[in-house]
This record gives sequence, structure tokens and C-alpha cells, in this order.
Amino acid sequence: MTRVISVVSGKGGVGKTTMTSNLGVALSKQGEDVVIIDGNFSGANIAQHFGMGFQDVSLNDVMEGDAYITQALAKHPEGVSILPASILEFDADSENLKHALIDFLGDKDYVFIDAAAGVGEEVEAAVEASDEVLLVSKPELPALTNALGAKKLAEEMERDILGLVLNEVRGEKSEVKQEDIEELVQEKIIGEVPDHKHVREAIALRKPVVAHKPKSKVSHAIHDVAHRVKGEEPPQRGLSTKIRYKIEDLSL
Repeated sequence: MTRVISVVSGKGGVGKTTMTSNLGVALSKQGEDVVIIDGNFSGANIAQHFGMGFQDVSLNDVMEGDAYITQALAKHPEGVSILPASILEFDADSENLKHALIDFLGDKDYVFIDAAAGVGEEVEAAVEASDEVLLVSKPELPALTNALGAKKLAEEMERDILGLVLNEVRGEKSEVKQEDIEELVQEKIIGEVPDHKHVREAIALRKPVVAHKPKSKVSHAIHDVAHRVKGEEPPQRGLSTKIRYKIEDLSL
């Protein structure tokens, strides 16, 4: 059975698209058949995270009835299939998104929809097209309060919430503490992904960080989220791995 998951944040700038692209690749590396869909028609950039550039056929064309979904789908070398939206067209009938997914159901293990920022019509369409919702936020109060808005939308649409992923975690005293976050959002934190130079390097190289630095602390954190999405406990890592993390951090 295909699991369709929309990734939402309530605001921009929290690394939602980075999380979506890397989570999809992590699951693919764990043996799952994954499609990643750009559901952000007003600010499409999933293709840029995978170094795909401009596409002749996009999800916009599919939703307008001008192309078949197989014409817009692209297989990436990292194993995931990408369904990009156009970066040159800022409007699409987002209500058709759910209908566009029918061809995938039963064929893929996971379909991830990278929703737009905020809680507008595009986000509603992404949530409507999905069965489950994954919340992404930074451990900062403005981002967390906006995540509450995204959670409310998911609840109003009666979608299951997988939990909250904290992104760009620095471990600073100014960040909201984990227990306070869970009390505020009333959702379980299923992952904490550190703010790391490797992520910025990977974005500049236009490739997922789990492919750029597969053994780094940030890549392991994303793989841990992937395991929890599957309902599994992440693997335990030994002292040598933790020492390597420390050396990486010192070298930065």
C-alpha cells in the first residue's frame, strides 16, 4: 500500500524542501520505492535540490491536462523518482493534485509531497492529496507557532500526523527546549537534524546531503527520521561513529 505523505511547515525558511528531498533519498537507500512531488507551485525548487534544472514537462502540465504524468516523471541517479513543478509558471489548479496521484497508488511505497510554505490553498491541496502529514520546524518560537497552524490544518482535514522534525538544530541555549516544544505543539519529535556545513555544501552542489556525505552526523540523523517514518527504531551507532562526528565538527 502506497503511503502518501505531505511535508508541511507553516512558514518558509525552515529547511522543509531540504528535509523532503533527503528523507526521500534516505528511504530509497533503505530499499523503498519513492516518488517526490513538488507541491509548491508558487515557489517550485525540488528540481534544483536534485540538480535537474529546467524541465520540458512539469507537474503543472499534468494538472492542466496537457501531459501524462509519466512524461513529467524523472528518475534520479540516487534512486528516487522526481515529479517537478515548473519554476516559470506560478499558478496551477492545485485541486487537481490528488487526482494526479492516482497513477502512483499501489505502485510505489512512498509518495512525498513538498508543500508550499504557509497554510494557503496550495498547502491545503497537498494535505488533501495525502494520507499523512509530517511537520518540519526550527527550534525557534516563530517557526513553532507557524507549525501549529499547519498542524491545525491537518487536523481539520482529518489527516494523521506522523510527528515533528526539528531542523537546523544548533544546540544553543537560545533554542526552545525539546520538552517545551512537545508541550507547545503536542506532537512527538521524531528527529533532530543538526545545522551543519555539509547541508549547505550539498545544496550548493545540488545534491542531497545523504548522498554528498552519507556517513556524516546530519545524514545519519535524516536516516533516523526515515526509520521512524517506517515505524522502526533507528540503528544504534558505536563510539567510533560518535568520535568521527566530533572530529568532523572540530574540522569545520
